Amino acid sequence: MQLAPDALRFVLTQGLPAVIDVTGGSMEPTIARGEKVDVAALADRDPVDAGEIVLVATAAGVLLLHRVMITFDEGGARFVIHQGDAPASSFGVAARRDVLARMTGFASELRALPTLERLDAAARARFRRRRLACQGFLAARRLVHAFRLTDSALVRACAQAYRKLARALAG
Repeated sequence: MQLAPDALRFVLTQGLPAVIDVTGGSMEPTIARGEKVDVAALADRDPVDAGEIVLVATAAGVLLLHRVMITFDEGGARFVIHQGDAPASSFGVAARRDVLARMTGFASELRALPTLERLDAAARARFRRRRLACQGFLAARRLVHAFRLTDSALVRACAQAYRKLARALAG
């Protein structure tokens, strides 16, 4: 049975594991659309590491299965930059509290968890390039905050352009 996003959030907040159907292609070819994956609930205080695959709840109520690129603190809160493995995937920033679960395995088959060490050389290189692009984004974000320009149309336009450029360069 597939749970609706709100029901899945409830199950996970109870500390229970769940099986989710992957409905999007942002993690292809690592995780194909239609696969079922096991996820385990994460408490807000649980650490997440770069390279882990996590389930992120977006502000629009969408659940994304993405790889953690970077975690960082800002203004007393913890954040995660995440991105799918697909070549066309772009990164996003989420509050750490919106990272609901981590992937623990594949439900339908005995297959190893797709950790960074298990990716092929090309996928690992793409992860490193993307992580560098995210580090550049984070450096620019900190600079913008230092100059108190955070709610500027120019800054939003530059961030959008940087995401496009990073996707084109990092693959």
